[in-house]
Amino acid sequence: MPKSLLNPLFRCAVPFLLLALIAPAAADRSLVPASIRDAILNEFSGELALRHVEILSVDRNRQAGEYEDRFMETAYMTRMAGEYGLSDVKVDFFPSGEIWDAEEAELWLVEPVKKKLAGLEIIPEALASGSASADVQAELVYVGAARDQDFEGKEVAGKILLTSGSPTGAFNAGVLKRGAAGVLGTGSPGASLDAPGYSREQIGWHSVSPGERKQGFGFVLSRRQFDELRNLLDRGQKVVLRAVVKSRMYPYKMNVVSAAIPGSDPEAGELLYVAHLFERIPTPGANDNCSGVANALEIGRTLAKLIRKGDLPPPQRTIRFLWVPEISGSREFMYKYPELEDRLMAVINFDMTGADPKTTDTYLRMKMTPDSVPSYLNDLIANLLLTADQTSIATQWGGSGPFNYRLCPYIAGSDHTVFLPAGIPAMQFNYWPDNFYHSSEDRSRHVDPTELKRTGFVSAAAFYWLAVAGGAEAKALAWECSANGEKWLAEVSRQSARLLTAKPEVLHERHKAAQVKVDAAFERARRTVESVRGIAAGPDVSALVRQLIAGLQQSRDTHKANLEYLYREKCSEAGVEPRAVALTEEEQKYARLVPRRLHRIFSQDYRAKSARLSEHLPREGARLPALAASEVAGFVDGKRSILDIYNAVRAEYGHVNTSSNDFKFAYVVTADTPDIELKPVVDYLTAMEKAGLIAIDGVRS
Repeated sequence: MPKSLLNPLFRCAVPFLLLALIAPAAADRSLVPASIRDAILNEFSGELALRHVEILSVDRNRQAGEYEDRFMETAYMTRMAGEYGLSDVKVDFFPSGEIWDAEEAELWLVEPVKKKLAGLEIIPEALASGSASADVQAELVYVGAARDQDFEGKEVAGKILLTSGSPTGAFNAGVLKRGAAGVLGTGSPGASLDAPGYSREQIGWHSVSPGERKQGFGFVLSRRQFDELRNLLDRGQKVVLRAVVKSRMYPYKMNVVSAAIPGSDPEAGELLYVAHLFERIPTPGANDNCSGVANALEIGRTLAKLIRKGDLPPPQRTIRFLWVPEISGSREFMYKYPELEDRLMAVINFDMTGADPKTTDTYLRMKMTPDSVPSYLNDLIANLLLTADQTSIATQWGGSGPFNYRLCPYIAGSDHTVFLPAGIPAMQFNYWPDNFYHSSEDRSRHVDPTELKRTGFVSAAAFYWLAVAGGAEAKALAWECSANGEKWLAEVSRQSARLLTAKPEVLHERHKAAQVKVDAAFERARRTVESVRGIAAGPDVSALVRQLIAGLQQSRDTHKANLEYLYREKCSEAGVEPRAVALTEEEQKYARLVPRRLHRIFSQDYRAKSARLSEHLPREGARLPALAASEVAGFVDGKRSILDIYNAVRAEYGHVNTSSNDFKFAYVVTADTPDIELKPVVDYLTAMEKAGLIAIDGVRS
């Protein structure tokens, strides 16, 4: 026997070593157990998702027969969903007027040399959408940025115009207003912003509107092509071009593809993945949004296979998949199936979910729900993002760099916005910024299978865990929500202190605004913790929720006291007496008025009346920012007064900048950002009342 085994210290350590070998692994940071996470990680294929992106994003000449029946993408998604074992695979068609498409397009340089500049068979994006049919040979005239002064002294009627900007603006000024035959423009997000990584061959997506005359066309040039033509003109050479365009309008019906993994309890609720399948009819983009479409499909394949094999138990709740025309398709689907308004527990919107960070200079933005729809969904996704960051996730073909992500305040602009007005929690997975967004360079070579797998893992684990969750999961999530709520209260309080200056003329009102923000932060945290009762509502869950909310109340009171201390200090510096926070006479009036909805969000009555809302909005005076306006409607619940709604919107967007590249789409309180005033909120609610969307009831003081 080796002498080392006779060492007394070693003999004492043996039981502990054996215990370490047989003891269960220590609990990790993730809410979702390793058994679920590992199964998904081992099955989910970023490479397979990338293959779907490659197939769906290929440039091609769409056939006329697709408009009469179903699009290629529709046929592909239904076939693959069926092969992957998803249930209830179907296509819903919705009428949607007419849609433009091109059958032929060529742009030639005729003088001083003959050279083909563009064609559908080269880069379809080069033809501006909406261009009318034409066969024109004409001289090229440079019109700069296409401002009025840029046309002075130039004869442009019947000519082809070259602009330094996009063809859209030059088309309106040159073709519609001055009779030019067509325009050539340039620009794409990457090139226009001079972003690193963009290509001089990159062509942005642009459109023109020929109007009633149905005349005029637009072509988009790369930066290199623009420079070549501009150099010829600058040297005084005559430049003649020939443009041939053949286009037509087709009767269009929206294609909406859906599928499901059925749950065992039809009354337990549903979870929905949505991704827009049609970004632009002629030329789909790889990141925007074939990546999101492919991610959702690969999640469906992964979960269906794991359940079928018995690696994961069947879910209690249905997991549904929806592939749509952006926003309009989601809305039409919900109007057709309004019962989902009550059954949907949460929605994840995949919109640009797999961009290669190395080539696109991008990162994952997780758009959280707004204050009107606080939810455990934000906390669950945040927990799994941290899990993914701390897990080695890399694919055979993909990158292996760090996972760059951040949680962002609510930002609109995609399918998640359809569900939020009904109080359905919805988040968006989105890689941004992207140098190749809406351009000819949005190709599969800029999609990374590792990023597809990371986002696919997070969202698949989140929804499968919710699909099987019960009381124990609800309580664990309540703790998570409470802890994050404490952090949110502290952050809002810390940033709100910036509003307290020593200027007497604003000090008292800024103190009031700061206190309103802390109260609203508590409300968001409180309602987030309470939201777990939508998963399980047993007495043990309710008791824990009450206990955690009591702790949040204490935090709120502490932060308000801290701001009060700072306020009094600033009053002393300014030589003014502190004032108790009090309501103005106008605020007292609106504290007695309570708006209530008259229709469910996905009812036909609401649809018809909301279309007339803009008719009743004031034409002059202060207007609410778009996000703030959507939140005014979101806070209407028949319980909050107009003053409550104003305070909630003011807390969320007053002195707050959330949608700026300068701030990286973060929550930033700054005194330089305008506050939200009471009158525009009242005006918006009044417009909703006139449109028949709400009634405003008086309550006793």
